[in-house]
Amino acid sequence: MNGDLVTYLVVGIGALVSLVTVVGLIFVPVVRMYPTWWQRSAAGVLALVVVWAFAIGGIYVGLQFVDRFLS
Repeated sequence: MNGDLVTYLVVGIGALVSLVTVVGLIFVPVVRMYPTWWQRSAAGVLALVVVWAFAIGGIYVGLQFVDRFLS
């Protein structure tokens, strides 16, 4: 195995673990809280928006760190 393959493998496994964690810890409890389908779908969309906002914030902070300290 060359270095690129190992990198892609580690990133892929990390992405899969992150996705399973988000679904298991955020979406499943949110969707199970509400009785009707439209409440479940609205809660799922709102949870997705919150997860997306945290992801964008993390990307921004990470890029600022790289720009400030590593370049």
